[in-house]
Amino acid sequence: MVQKLKKIKLIGFDFDGVFTDAKVLLNQDGVETVICSRRDGLGINELKRLGIKLVVVSKERNPVVSKRCEKLKIECAQGIDDKLSIFKQTLKKQGLNPQQAAFMGDDFNDLDCMIYGGVAFTVADAHPDCKKIAHYITKRKGGDHAVKEVCDLIISIKSQSR
Repeated sequence: MVQKLKKIKLIGFDFDGVFTDAKVLLNQDGVETVICSRRDGLGINELKRLGIKLVVVSKERNPVVSKRCEKLKIECAQGIDDKLSIFKQTLKKQGLNPQQAAFMGDDFNDLDCMIYGGVAFTVADAHPDCKKIAHYITKRKGGDHAVKEVCDLIISIKSQSR
């Protein structure tokens, strides 16, 4: 696992269930709101500092996804039904092979990306199929600093490599 993590140059993420707890607050006007972790943002910033490319590939169409990614200054593709195509395109654009990439998802529509990348991450409350193929299952649930946990793991491995 350590050798696989040392090779990582790009990480793809699902959004709902990874950056959030997959729940949505809906008000009487139809406005949706989600809760994200600021700690995840700290981990994301540290990965970027290490030169790791990041992308969110989400099926969700609500603009909250792109707003959060804009704030974190990471690439975002949302409203995506075929996540694997976007993930492959992103790797090609960066000149990377699948072994240099990881994907963090939480549900069955993330499985293709998780399998395609060199490392598969998932959250503690993920769909059982994700847990079956994951190289690493976070101790934390989605939205509860699970992204930060993965960031810390990669940062720890990468700093040992220097």
